[in-house]
Amino acid sequence: MTSLSQANEQRSAKRHKTESIKDAFNAVEAWERLIGYSKTGYASISDDDKDFVLKSFGVFDRPATPEQFMIRVRIAGGALTFHQASVLADVAKRFGRDYIDLTTRQQVELRYVSIEDLPEALSALESVGLTSYQTGVDNFRNILLDPLDGLAVDNIIPAKTIMEQIQSIFLKNPDWITTLPRKFNIGINGSFSNRCNIFGQDFALSLAQKEGEYGFNLYLGGRVGSLAHDADMFVTPSKAVAVFEAVATLFKTYGFRDNRNKNRLKFLIEAVGMSEFRNAIEAHLGLVMPKAGESLTRLEGGDHYGKIALNDGTFALYAAVPSGVFSGTDLFHAAHIAQSQGGALRLTIEQNLIITGISNETKALKSPLFAKYPNRPSPYMANLIACAGSEHCPFGVIPGKPDAIDMGEYLSRIVPIEDAKVRLYWSACIKGCGVHGAGDLGFVGCKVPRNGKTVLGVDIFIGGTLSGEGGEGHLLLKGIVLEEAREFVAEFMREYRDLRMAKESFEHFIRRLQIRYSNYAIGFLMRWNRFMTLQSLEAMLHFNLKSHGGSHKECDEIYAYGLSLVQSITGSKAYEVEDPFLEGKKPFIFDAKTLDKRYLPYKEIIEKMLLPNPIQRYQVFTEIVNDIEKVLHESE
Repeated sequence: MTSLSQANEQRSAKRHKTESIKDAFNAVEAWERLIGYSKTGYASISDDDKDFVLKSFGVFDRPATPEQFMIRVRIAGGALTFHQASVLADVAKRFGRDYIDLTTRQQVELRYVSIEDLPEALSALESVGLTSYQTGVDNFRNILLDPLDGLAVDNIIPAKTIMEQIQSIFLKNPDWITTLPRKFNIGINGSFSNRCNIFGQDFALSLAQKEGEYGFNLYLGGRVGSLAHDADMFVTPSKAVAVFEAVATLFKTYGFRDNRNKNRLKFLIEAVGMSEFRNAIEAHLGLVMPKAGESLTRLEGGDHYGKIALNDGTFALYAAVPSGVFSGTDLFHAAHIAQSQGGALRLTIEQNLIITGISNETKALKSPLFAKYPNRPSPYMANLIACAGSEHCPFGVIPGKPDAIDMGEYLSRIVPIEDAKVRLYWSACIKGCGVHGAGDLGFVGCKVPRNGKTVLGVDIFIGGTLSGEGGEGHLLLKGIVLEEAREFVAEFMREYRDLRMAKESFEHFIRRLQIRYSNYAIGFLMRWNRFMTLQSLEAMLHFNLKSHGGSHKECDEIYAYGLSLVQSITGSKAYEVEDPFLEGKKPFIFDAKTLDKRYLPYKEIIEKMLLPNPIQRYQVFTEIVNDIEKVLHESE
């Protein structure tokens, strides 16, 4: 443990002020104080309690709704009985304006709960085995499972029992309530398909096989903006709990407590190296663990839309809940379906709902639930994630949820597509609660200068994945005005619609595309085509990925596109000689007298694409975009 001790000592010179609050924290007293506030009122709550202590029990003060609280309810593995769902729905209706958010950790958030109603609301949840304990700040958060754990036809190791054993170690245990250096996310996936963002967790057990035995490979250190890394350790189901306890103890003992932005498990592992951390796990266990086995998790999560066949011969029905905006009334309808069919409810990381145990599909689909939340939605609405946004979160820059839904509905109308999987993930700020880095396209709220004013916008990311390969998404477009973002995305979706292979997911299409084209080229397509559409020039000036470029040399791709532009506009080739790079050759110049005046603003831009010397030619697509924006702004 020497290296862990040394790393800890190097970062222990200054402890964050939050650690003093945690040192004085007593879970029993804090809970009694929380309940007592219902009698003494909102004004009696200290700032420390608002900012930290109450969050230990999943109760969040929200400035946007003064004197009303959000309750984050732990739904272990995302599984709810119909009775639990009914009580949860009743609490939302009675105390929370009938509003519910489904979250990316398979949980539920209730809002608008007044301080005087907190004890009754929390008591009602506890009466059916639900709790808000440890769903905020420096705690073990809700454990993620495959939403079809134990039921999916590709589920090899049902993980519910392991989850319950791990949860019993820390849940409501004073030794573990708010005593970690930072929050800690856990995931267990015993299926071939990754339906639970398994590689985005601090501690992840993912299905693997070694020497004919099924078990898990261990991955550690995932967080927003960084996937978990392979710990090169094969863990059998019987060892899973002990390995978790070892990792948790090491993190609690040696984790950093100075800079809260760099206190997650990831940073401790980076400080000592994964190999050394693995050795520390073995030392704690007192045994040598086998090296990692063959990973059996597929590159993409399995689709689970419509009617889903289960391994017990029954079916499940999927309901798309765009951005997780739900209600108590909706949950009542879902609970009624589950009760009438002898099933239960499962929540997904993409803020959707699955009802299991379906024996009479026709009867179930007549429920008001499926009139509101389609069983077979548009691909743009099926995997649509958005965090709480500025309406409910003090960190949110943009509304988020309504923006995500607006874009999904717009794309469904403008670029309809079938048999596709498209993951659009929205974070209202850089904190990334909408897991934007894992989306096919991710959106992060920002502010953008426009005509001397500051307006709301988004940065757009591309190429995220839920698999352990490929990593997080990369910045594609920066500072897009929020109201215009959907138009940029529509340009890319047209390429997906026209160029994809049969039933190819958007994630696979992007991977295939990035072999031939850079993100600069893709970003150029989105900007250029939208600009040309605004000028009613799209017919001749449309940029199509299939027709241009693919050489990996962007100056050549631009040159190829420039040649096609000239031929489209003038009906003739730009150069009469065959070799465009012939030394001494004069660059092509448009004849402004005969050129259609609509193209005059872009004359110099197109000519620069065609300069014979590649060094003088546009080197990256973004240079052209910047010049186009200047032309557009000058014409306003």
